[in-house]
Amino acid sequence: MTEDFIYEEETGSGGSPNRRPFLTAVGILVTIFVLAVICSATLLLTRDKGSGSDNAEQIAAIETQNAVIAVTNAAVTQTIAAMETEAARPTNTPQPPPTNTPRPTNTPLPTNTPVVQQAEEEPTITATADLSGTSTFSGSSSDNTPTPIAALNNGGSNSDALPQTGIETWGILVAAFGLIAVLVAARRLRNG
Repeated sequence: MTEDFIYEEETGSGGSPNRRPFLTAVGILVTIFVLAVICSATLLLTRDKGSGSDNAEQIAAIETQNAVIAVTNAAVTQTIAAMETEAARPTNTPQPPPTNTPRPTNTPLPTNTPVVQQAEEEPTITATADLSGTSTFSGSSSDNTPTPIAALNNGGSNSDALPQTGIETWGILVAAFGLIAVLVAARRLRNG
């Protein structure tokens, strides 16, 4: 006598009977993540080997340009100082020749007449607020000298930061692991 066993799938509150699409999606995401990690590691390890001389030449050119700007600024500063010194120096103004003045004549002495002077009003000065939010500079525009700005930050602490993002490579990897953890936790909360 053979016994027939009938297996019934539990379809109650235990969860979804078909988890194949979820597992397929997780497998695809994990595969993409592993490939991204491998590509990132390869890029980080081989990036500095090929372009080292190019970066050195670029750094040397920037340093040379900064040195030229510094020398030019020093020369301009000395020229301005010399011009200010020359402008402040007194000039030799020729004295006019003495003029023939007539001899004083006898004039009658003034009488004691009281003179009333009107009081002068002092002008009131009112300050006006600068609401435009701009700075006011005195002097001509030739007094200002340019300040060089570093164009390349190779020696800093963010040397492995992605261009124009400010996020380092390790920060991106941590964010990727965090997103995968959120995905797994959301799935578990949904099923459990």
